[in-house]
Amino acid sequence: MDIIDGFYNHIVLRIPPDNLTHILQRIKNKTEQEIENIKSKISKYEEKKRAEAALYQSLTPFKKLFAGRPPSHHQAVEYMFFVKERFKKIDKLKKRIDDIEGVIQLLGESKTDKIVLSSALIKEIKAFKEMEER
Repeated sequence: MDIIDGFYNHIVLRIPPDNLTHILQRIKNKTEQEIENIKSKISKYEEKKRAEAALYQSLTPFKKLFAGRPPSHHQAVEYMFFVKERFKKIDKLKKRIDDIEGVIQLLGESKTDKIVLSSALIKEIKAFKEMEER
């Protein structure tokens, strides 16, 4: 099967269809694993924040005076960095998974000799092939 770059419109790779489906499935699994890792990092951060809040609430009023909590805008920036940005990354990864599933479905339905893919997906396929060959 010829893989055509959607941007430059020329043949980039030649891979058997079964092999391409296998590679795309492995890329999809790797991306899903990456999403799970990001979700676990978010949950660890939220768990840590809950523990810190519980510890602060358990302090006596006198100890709270000297506890030195960070200002709320620092906490907001920290939340954006540890949670919001990671959720954005998860959304991007889910979109990539949807694209990969669409290509896999297209490969399963039609028996054409050519398929047009995005440059980013072609780069992933090339990198995955090189990694497999090692």
